[in-house]
Amino acid sequence: GRFPIAPSDTSTPSEGNQVRGRLLPGGAAGPSEQPARATGQSGTVQGSKGALDDRPPVPVVLQPASRRTFEEKLKISGTVLAKRFALVSARIPGTLDQVFVDAGDVVEAGKTKLFQTDALKLQQAVAIAQQQVAVAECALQEKYALLDKTQVARDQAFADLARYRQLRQQNAIAQQVVEHQEAQCQQLEADIRHIKTLIELAKAQLEQARLNLRIAEKDLADSLVVAPISGRVSMRLKEPGEMAGAGTPVLRIEDGSLVEISVFVPSEYYDRVEEGKTKLRVRVGQTVLKDLPVTYKSPTVEPRLRTFQVKALVESPPPEVVPGALAQVEVILQTRTGVGVPAQSVVQRSGADVVFTVQEGRARALPVQLGLEMDGWREILSGVDENTPIVSMGQSMLDDGARVRLLEQKKE
Repeated sequence: GRFPIAPSDTSTPSEGNQVRGRLLPGGAAGPSEQPARATGQSGTVQGSKGALDDRPPVPVVLQPASRRTFEEKLKISGTVLAKRFALVSARIPGTLDQVFVDAGDVVEAGKTKLFQTDALKLQQAVAIAQQQVAVAECALQEKYALLDKTQVARDQAFADLARYRQLRQQNAIAQQVVEHQEAQCQQLEADIRHIKTLIELAKAQLEQARLNLRIAEKDLADSLVVAPISGRVSMRLKEPGEMAGAGTPVLRIEDGSLVEISVFVPSEYYDRVEEGKTKLRVRVGQTVLKDLPVTYKSPTVEPRLRTFQVKALVESPPPEVVPGALAQVEVILQTRTGVGVPAQSVVQRSGADVVFTVQEGRARALPVQLGLEMDGWREILSGVDENTPIVSMGQSMLDDGARVRLLEQKKE
């Protein structure tokens, strides 16, 4: 009923050696496996270099880094405004009789008639004032005539008084007659003083009438409004028959010979814009205006939109630059010269900005610090010197050490 007991070690010496060679205490590899692992590590390094060698050469174009001028600028839409303009309203309230100009007409300061209000009413007022002057002049002449008459009567009274006194000395008349004549002379003297006062009053009334005439004539002259500035009529706001009053514009005139470019700049650039130093580059249609200095900077920031106004003056502008036109404005915040490369030459490798150059038929990555970008070129603050050949085409397919095939090398 018992089974035979197997021998405790049936393996051969060679088999036991094989088992001990594969597994050792602590999981260490046996001698037969260590050479194989060392051989595998060397193959990985050589395989990475070999992978670049196995790839076909990448065709590239080289272009030298060059020294260029770079600008930091802010692009904003602006408006062309007239520097001088006038909103012309009636000086004398009333009904518009005539409007002599229309929108687009050219006017000359102090000469071109614009419109007139209530001419008939004011002409009649002038006629009435003229009649009042005539009446005052007649009244003054009347007072002078009365003065002459009274002076004659006074002279006669004094002559009679002298005779009465002689007769009284001869007891030819009573004393009462002499006293009565003396009273008559005194009354005539008082009448003369009264008449002289009336003459002064008549003179004042005449002067008052003449002033009223001047006011009436001035009102009539003011009813005809002439152009306060030279330029063109840009708006006609009222028509004949409508009521016009002080402060209510009838026409708008703009002087197109002197205009301003106006833009509203975000408030974060307030301290970077300086009057007389900051320049504007402006395009209106096909017309380009370069290097216009800022002539006005708003002293405050508009609280709702958080912007501030900037203006630049343009004297004798081209025909296309007219008030109301849209202007594409570049505010030049800073200008500097530095080394630049084509913007497409800059690529990212391992999270860093690099450009590629070529050395001994292979691409070499150069880490760079970037600055401003302008017109398809990128400023390089550090990492590349002037005239260093830079890969400008084919760089997206490159890695450091990759083989390259030069198609073209552009000159600066």
